[in-house]
Amino acid sequence: MEKCNNLSKNLKAYQNIRSLSLVEFSKELDIPMSTLKAILKDGNTTLATAIRISNSLDIGLDMLIYDKHFPEKLFILHYIDNCNNWYSSFPDEKKDQISGLLEELWEVIDK
Repeated sequence: MEKCNNLSKNLKAYQNIRSLSLVEFSKELDIPMSTLKAILKDGNTTLATAIRISNSLDIGLDMLIYDKHFPEKLFILHYIDNCNNWYSSFPDEKKDQISGLLEELWEVIDK
């Protein structure tokens, strides 16, 4: 039952991060909206549908089903992507400064 809850929670997180409506999300997953609603409600689905979802999102099935921290990882990746857009707008000198500070920060965290 926990694995079903993970699938439901992880798909909801993906939908929220991408700001997709149910209609948009079901189209992206290539599954009927009624099927998506049922999966989001309780996480139960057939193996074939789970594989179709995994392939549509290009995310490993094991991650969608087993990874309890998928929503947090997804949020971090989304945040990094937004930061990358911000970072790329800086001149090279500023990028070097930011990189140096991040390296120092990493050294402190890594200890």
